[in-house]
Amino acid sequence: MKNDRLEDFVRTHRDEFDLHDPSPEMWAEINRKLPVTVSKRSVFVRWASVAAIFAVVILGSTVLIRSLRSDGGGTVVAQEEADPEVKELLEAEAYYAQQVNGKLEEIRKCYALNPELQVEVEDDLTELEQMYDVLKEDLAENVSNKAVIEAMIENNRFRLKLVNDVLEQVNC
Repeated sequence: MKNDRLEDFVRTHRDEFDLHDPSPEMWAEINRKLPVTVSKRSVFVRWASVAAIFAVVILGSTVLIRSLRSDGGGTVVAQEEADPEVKELLEAEAYYAQQVNGKLEEIRKCYALNPELQVEVEDDLTELEQMYDVLKEDLAENVSNKAVIEAMIENNRFRLKLVNDVLEQVNC
C-alpha cells in the first residue's frame, strides 16, 4: 500500500520533479570526472593511416626517381661505358657545373648591391641552359654524335666564361 501512495504522489507532482534540471556547469563537471577512453581501434587506425601515407610517399618517390633516371639522363648514362665521348662529356659537365656554381655563389653575394645584375646574369644563364637542353635532346636521338657533344662542352665553357667575366667586372 505504501508503494501505491508513493506512486500516486509521484504522478500528481511530476511537474515539480522536472523543474530542477542540472546546470551546464554541473554537466561539464560530470564530463570532466568521467574517464577518457580512447579505443584501441581508433589508435590503430591513426597509425595505420600514417604508415600507409608514408609507404605511398616512399613508393611514389622511388618510382619518380627511377623514371627520371631511365627517361631523361638514363640514356646518356647507359651509353657511358660504350662511348668514350659520352664519358668525356659527363666528366666535363660535372667539372663545369662545379666551377659555374662556385662562381655563381660569389656573384649572388653582389645581387644586393646590383639588383639589375641579377636579372642580366640569370637571364643569360637561363638562355644557355635552354640551349643545353636542346643539345641534350639531340644527343639522346644520336648518342655518338661528336658535333653535339662538342657543342655541349662549348656551352659549358661559355657559361664558365660568362660568370668569370661578370666576376671581373663587378667588385663586391
